[in-house]
Amino acid sequence: MNSPKQGVSDLPGILSRHGMRRVVISPGSRNAPLIFSFTRHPQIECLSITDERSAAYFAMGIALQTQEPVGLICTSGTAALNFAPAIAEAFYLKVPLIVITADRPPEWVGQADGQTIQQRDIYRNYIKQSFELPTETAIDSELWHFNRSVNEAMNTALLEPQGPVHLNIPLREPLYAQLPDQTSELPVIKTLVGPPVLTSDQMAQLQVKWNNCPKKMVVFGADTENKSRQEIVALFSADPSVVMVAENISNVHNENIIYSPERFFSSLTNDERSIFQPELLITVGNSVVSGQLKKYLRQHAPAEHWQIQTSPSFVDTFQGLTQTIIASPEPLLKSLAENGVPPKSTYRDLLLTKELKLRNRHKELINSLPWSDLVLFESILEKIPHGSNLHLANSTPIRYSQLFAGRTDITYHCNRGTSGIDGSISTAAGFSVVSAAPTILITGDISFIYDSNGLWNKYLTGNFKIVVVNNGGGNIFSLINPTEGENPAREFFETPHNISIKLLAGAFGASHALCQSHDELAGLLDWFFEPADHPCILEIRTDPEVSTAVFKEYYNQIKLV
Repeated sequence: MNSPKQGVSDLPGILSRHGMRRVVISPGSRNAPLIFSFTRHPQIECLSITDERSAAYFAMGIALQTQEPVGLICTSGTAALNFAPAIAEAFYLKVPLIVITADRPPEWVGQADGQTIQQRDIYRNYIKQSFELPTETAIDSELWHFNRSVNEAMNTALLEPQGPVHLNIPLREPLYAQLPDQTSELPVIKTLVGPPVLTSDQMAQLQVKWNNCPKKMVVFGADTENKSRQEIVALFSADPSVVMVAENISNVHNENIIYSPERFFSSLTNDERSIFQPELLITVGNSVVSGQLKKYLRQHAPAEHWQIQTSPSFVDTFQGLTQTIIASPEPLLKSLAENGVPPKSTYRDLLLTKELKLRNRHKELINSLPWSDLVLFESILEKIPHGSNLHLANSTPIRYSQLFAGRTDITYHCNRGTSGIDGSISTAAGFSVVSAAPTILITGDISFIYDSNGLWNKYLTGNFKIVVVNNGGGNIFSLINPTEGENPAREFFETPHNISIKLLAGAFGASHALCQSHDELAGLLDWFFEPADHPCILEIRTDPEVSTAVFKEYYNQIKLV
């Protein structure tokens, strides 16, 4: 006979053998055996984050930086529900979170016992797979079932497309009794999968279509930094039949890229819309932010659209998908570029001529605009230190940032899986604790207030810096609202507030400075980016009405190019 909690003792060892090095734990009582088991394991670093919603985003931030699976542990009841927003984000961003929830024994579910809810398949709509583990592991078959399920969960999380998995572990009392020693020889099961490779005939067919197409558009979606992809971009830039579109969070940059598709496609005349229509569209990576790009390609669908990815799915964002290609994107694209015989084409030069005019007009406009959200982004993005990790909150920060050329010496990040504002601080905070480079977050005031508990932990250092653009509410709704004048429903969209960012910063031990003009900004940015012992928050106040007017006038003027 084994101990009833032998599986709990073996759990960290099996996860460690699969590459888990860190686990984020939210305190509780029902999860006490799990806490004891993980904190005694020498190869796993345990981090304590009290707020479960913040803890889950924090764990996701660690996983994004390390590119490793990260564990997440909580007690039973609503604690598990608080993990849900970050799990959904991780599911769509393809991040391997290993979610471990303690639960009441099955006989007590639905019996009015404390901190007890239905936890089986609680994340079923946004999890790769859920596993209900045995309550006890006293007999060998129970322990075998427990350990086999843990192995299956880890393999599932790490197989493409990667993503979160859920281990629900019912635990009986006593919860604070000493655990048995870990099994001396842990059963570890791994899956070995090679990269998907097309046959020579399949590649030849694609190559013929590539070579014969004079109007090709390649769209790079959001993705992590990839040096191989950057090399492919350099190859494509020499092909006159290829136009590349890549927002900053794609982390590919080149002077021959349309880096602000929102600006570019919103400025096209009716004639240009027809002339610029691609015959072949190739998409790589995850989603794009630009609504104008999506609208344009839906209304001007190419004859063919290839989506290149490493695992099957049926995502047709632009409503013109003709072929999903299951292959590693980099080798395939490199082969197309190196074996390509570019046809006679003016496609690249035609679109880049328009793009260059827009860039020049952008510079003229920025130099003439008054103090506003748009203007301050230019100063901040220029000053970010070399080698930094730049996190952009959703709503206006990600949109404003994409009006400026991406920098090759920094990496860009944004929670664009579900595109919510709820975990921007926590994600960037988790990222910062496992990165030696500066981590900078640019966020709006509502997003900052909403996730201010992301600062509620003891692991943050001076390499974590936050710019809060405080325009007194959710100004994104003013930017997209076509109506003018007062709106009686305004408070339900823009949520104006009187929250003190300074007091919030002080509550969490962060340094704070306030900027209210362009003249103040340069000096404060010097202070902001200096080495520090504690997180630094630079609050920049702007007038929401001025910022809204500037934003709309910018797009009105850009269309005149």
